[in-house]
Amino acid sequence: MTITPPDERPAILFVDDEEQARKYFRLAFLREFKVLTAGSVAEAGALMQAQGEQVGILITDQRMPGAVGVELLKQVRRDWPQTVRMLTTAYSDLDDAIAAVNRGEILRYITKPWDLDSLRADLRHGMEFYLLRRERDLLVEEKLSVRARAAHADRLCSLLAIAAGLDHLRAAPQALGAWARAAAATPPSAPLPAEAQEAWGLWARATRDLMALHRRLRALDATAAGGFPDLIEPAVLLADHGLAADGEAAPIRGLRAHLDLLIDALRPSAGAQVPLREASPGASGAPGQALALEFTGGGGGPVGEDLLSAYLIAWHHGGTLDAQLAPGGDGLRLRLILPRDPDSAAAPAPDADWIAQQFAALEP
Repeated sequence: MTITPPDERPAILFVDDEEQARKYFRLAFLREFKVLTAGSVAEAGALMQAQGEQVGILITDQRMPGAVGVELLKQVRRDWPQTVRMLTTAYSDLDDAIAAVNRGEILRYITKPWDLDSLRADLRHGMEFYLLRRERDLLVEEKLSVRARAAHADRLCSLLAIAAGLDHLRAAPQALGAWARAAAATPPSAPLPAEAQEAWGLWARATRDLMALHRRLRALDATAAGGFPDLIEPAVLLADHGLAADGEAAPIRGLRAHLDLLIDALRPSAGAQVPLREASPGASGAPGQALALEFTGGGGGPVGEDLLSAYLIAWHHGGTLDAQLAPGGDGLRLRLILPRDPDSAAAPAPDADWIAQQFAALEP
């Protein structure tokens, strides 16, 4: 396998088991193109695994020891569909080339022996096709990104309006803002295609979901009217949810029903050990005499609306919640800070321009 010095151009990968053919191809086209070569289907597959996103054209011989070129074309079509595929073959293999064209596996078949001028024209055409398609894909991706940000801002607008109507949950605007920033920072597990984002049915469903969320949050708000009557052992709270406490912690005051909902919303892995630590005053907004709990949530998805109630409960208790994707996207890493006495950690009123601050935080 030989690789030319790296540069910014998309590469042409030429695959042929004959060393002389590889040298000939490289010398013929190196001045105009970035050229990679491989001597077998296995070698080409390994090179594609390493540099597939930079390969604009794959051109392969058909008959090689171990595996034929068409098998490589099938793999590249499946794993790197943006790469333009070509097959070079002798006249005796013409049926294979025609079948590959009909299956959509290649853009061109090129017979041996080559006519260099004709082959150069085919390579130029293939590279132009690759670059145009890549530019189109980037524009579509940018369009979907803009649309996703607009949709997120629209949802945030609705949620902030809901927060303004919650009477008993303390610091609801701050909690909603923290949740919205975390949700914006975590990628969706399955991006919606463009046609789905255009569908009116999507917006109708989103409206129904928002109405259901509003009802749920109003019910949560109503239960917050009773203050913080319960003295709660953190280890017992965790054990009741099938979790083991890693460390010891003194009791905290709060609303047990709320804290049960909070842990359910965090979706920790069953049987997991949850570290209990003293939180330093001022760390991550922690008040004095605070408790820090760390979770790894299940699912591995983005910060969804099922976690919104957890944010509201944490802030209502005078604490904070920070959610980030764990390394490798394996679940959510969550740090929850709760004060020993929520009444001693009353949240300050939001700034007069808190709505503008929430939207400004979403700017890329």
